[in-house]
Amino acid sequence: MRRASSNHRAPGQACHLLVVWRASHAWLPSLERAVMIRVLVIDDDEIAREAMRAVLVRAGFDVVELATPIGATAVIKRDKISVVALDINMPTINGDKLAKLLRDNAQLSNLGIVLVSSCDIDKLSAIGEKVGADGIVSKAKLHVALAPAVERAVASRAGKTSPPPSSAGSSAASSSSNPPPSMRRPK
Repeated sequence: MRRASSNHRAPGQACHLLVVWRASHAWLPSLERAVMIRVLVIDDDEIAREAMRAVLVRAGFDVVELATPIGATAVIKRDKISVVALDINMPTINGDKLAKLLRDNAQLSNLGIVLVSSCDIDKLSAIGEKVGADGIVSKAKLHVALAPAVERAVASRAGKTSPPPSSAGSSAASSSSNPPPSMRRPK
């Protein structure tokens, strides 16, 4: 008969440690859900793209990257992307125009869209509102705001079967500490 070594945990101990860790990192997606969430990052700037990828991978998301918006729809469909995080200022097509095209595509009605930019947050918020984005993130707050914005985008798109009626009625999440009332989590 083999004896268990002293460095093994009791069967329920690992679960307890995970629960404690999750409680202290409540903004992170659940481990089960994060495995299924695939995020497409689109940014022509390699450094920014790598920063977004690093933040999202650390939060447990599966990340696919594109340096250009060209071919994004094919990648979204092929790789079963849940959320697109895209830069606004790109040379081939601006992110806001791509976001509008994606939002207007009935086949992608459950796709979350998070706009990322270094432009003024008020301008970014107005652009997000106009194109029906599910969230906005300032590049200055990328390390703390991107993962929660992606999680909110997934939650806001869960169960939706058609695109929003118009961009005027949609709400973009802010990267500030006080999101709009529609995006606040209950305490």
